[in-house]
Amino acid sequence: MTSQSSSVQYAYALDSQGALTHISDALRSRTYTCPGCKSLLTPVLGEHYAKHFRHSEECCALETYLHKCGKEAFFYRYQQALCHDVPISLELERRVSCNGSRLALVRDETRHCLKFVPARYNLTQFFDQAELEKYDKVTGLRPDIMLCDAVGRRCYVEICVTHPCSQEKIETGIPILEFKVQSAADIQMLLTGSYSIKEQYLRVFNWAPPSQTVDTCTGVCSVGNVVMSVWSLSDSGRLNEKTMQLAEVDLTINSDVNTWPRSLGSAELADNLRAFICHADPHSLFSNCIMCEQAELWEDGYLQCRSKAKIVPYTEARQCASYKVKA
Repeated sequence: MTSQSSSVQYAYALDSQGALTHISDALRSRTYTCPGCKSLLTPVLGEHYAKHFRHSEECCALETYLHKCGKEAFFYRYQQALCHDVPISLELERRVSCNGSRLALVRDETRHCLKFVPARYNLTQFFDQAELEKYDKVTGLRPDIMLCDAVGRRCYVEICVTHPCSQEKIETGIPILEFKVQSAADIQMLLTGSYSIKEQYLRVFNWAPPSQTVDTCTGVCSVGNVVMSVWSLSDSGRLNEKTMQLAEVDLTINSDVNTWPRSLGSAELADNLRAFICHADPHSLFSNCIMCEQAELWEDGYLQCRSKAKIVPYTEARQCASYKVKA
């Protein structure tokens, strides 16, 4: 093994007080042991090679070393947080759905405005005790670190080098934080006391923040790109359609009375237009074929007229003797 590889593999050791120590903080006058095999480690602090700890005898397996270092790092950081009343930050994701007025325009109960927002927790507010390899009398299991409180709430912390958390532990329903540790950099990450589900090093089991439903959508709407038809009636009684994305609809002047998805079928579209015309022209000042009992199959401003047995524009009603508003 070269000195350089040693610097990568053995960047941490335990000092005489059992505290995890990085090579950059090591002193030649101090005694250090390996977290993995408990044998003596010597700090190599020369200028020609990267600083590292070196085993005095045959070194232990890297997997064992990293696993032990990971446990010591998290445990040390958690104990420091409890002693000095500082947070251990855990960022998860909360599912937020919106049922606001904009979403109602889509007219589809299966469509949801759904997004995930950060949900941040201070672990020390939930668990005021941490123990290494504590046997859990309730489950009969021994997690790498067990966090708990006076009323019996527990959280398992698992360090994964090559073996992920067992299904047996996951099935207990106890919250589990599994940290992937592959190098000294991952050990340093554990010492930060700030962890996020967005990072690849962390997997979380049995801990999902409660979902929320809000009336007001914030940020980018997940269904905001649905193409909508926004209808209006001119002073001369002509129908005007504007197409735009749901996110662009001005809710101060539009509602489900005149706004719906562009993708509606012909029959539903015709029903919506009839309802809109009744609202926009309550006194029937303007004749419109779509209101006639002889009309069917609206398609881009044209309808099939049973009386004339042909397709006509919706304005044909203004000069049609057969025009009769559907009851």
